Amino acid sequence: MINDVVPQKEGKWVVLVEAETCPAYEDHRWQLVATRPVPEGGRAAADELARTIAMEYVPKEVSVGPEDTPARKVFRAVDGSWLVEVTGKDDKRILCRITLAELVHEQTYLRTRETLADRWRRLLG
Repeated sequence: MINDVVPQKEGKWVVLVEAETCPAYEDHRWQLVATRPVPEGGRAAADELARTIAMEYVPKEVSVGPEDTPARKVFRAVDGSWLVEVTGKDDKRILCRITLAELVHEQTYLRTRETLADRWRRLLG
């Protein structure tokens, strides 16, 4: 069950960067390529960082010369996210999504201490 209750304490704000992984296909396939934490300043600081990333981020799939600046179209969606089209010297276009997100839960991996005998009992019933 999903609990959409607003947390009592504000979580950590991050900016998520997604990029197309298969730009040749008509169904856009996306991959999370970066998560940039916002150390302080809350949502306003996250929004400013997202704007900066939208204006400057160059996906690794875009080919540019060492001193070149790729072509870029930057769109801000109604929800505050950004859609960026970046084109390199080979005219290959890559779409990126830049999104604000609040990290409201984080859990580290917990390894169970199951013995080999316990595992066999569980598997064999």
